[in-house]
Amino acid sequence: MLVIGGVLLKDDLIRLSQVVHVVIGTPGRLVDLIERNLLNVNSCKVVVLDEADKLLSEELKGAVETILNKVKPERQVMVYSATYPLTLQSFMKSHLKEPYQVNLMERLTLRGLTEYYAYVEEKHKLQICQSIIFCSSAQRVELLAKKITQLGYSCYYIHSKMNQQDRNRVFHDFRNGACRNLVCTDLLTRGIDIPTVNVVINFDFPKYSETYLHRIGRHALKKIENELNTEIRPIPREIDKRLYVADSQNESDFDSVTKDSLIKGLGLPPDDTKGVTANA
Repeated sequence: MLVIGGVLLKDDLIRLSQVVHVVIGTPGRLVDLIERNLLNVNSCKVVVLDEADKLLSEELKGAVETILNKVKPERQVMVYSATYPLTLQSFMKSHLKEPYQVNLMERLTLRGLTEYYAYVEEKHKLQICQSIIFCSSAQRVELLAKKITQLGYSCYYIHSKMNQQDRNRVFHDFRNGACRNLVCTDLLTRGIDIPTVNVVINFDFPKYSETYLHRIGRHALKKIENELNTEIRPIPREIDKRLYVADSQNESDFDSVTKDSLIKGLGLPPDDTKGVTANA
């Protein structure tokens, strides 16, 4: 059964009154059920942490520790993660005994993505039409979605402060093509694959490189055939001016081929030379 926040607790109680072999849930709701003595995990033999790098972040780590302390010591713990941060390494040393490690890839690279970055001022960030757009907070998500709508573009938004029913409706409508733009927080970086999305925009940059990796992997995952050997690297102190466009940049510095390639790569109209931070 599935137990997550944002839904009525009585629905969980009805399902828990029957025999349950597998429980899939978010840490907060699981802890709530355990502490209310509604979920008995004394006989639990297997604990699986999916997206473990996120589950072991500061805001969720305490709940995960609480769950593990309630499960008997003779358990099997399986950990799945796309990245391997220090918090995950520390957790493995504390809770796993001589674990087997399976690494599917040695480097944090993503196939099938061409990345562009451009210097852009705040007032120019809205010059885009089809995308998933990430913001740093629920408040900024709603403000940006409102602004995009006022500009005449179809736009939905989604964040963790919405109830689960509204989140599901927005996500499925967006996935089915009812809207061209979705503004969201990092809520949408995990376990989501939307093949039709061709642009991801970091309106606000994330705090951690692992989050950035999850963000730009929200599209193109099902259509990948060849590896482009694209690496994620820190933005250098000195950037080739041919890679971006800013107000202070003289258009004459661009040759026609470079200018056309940049505009086409960023998905901008032919007569627009303003840049946006995007991963296409």
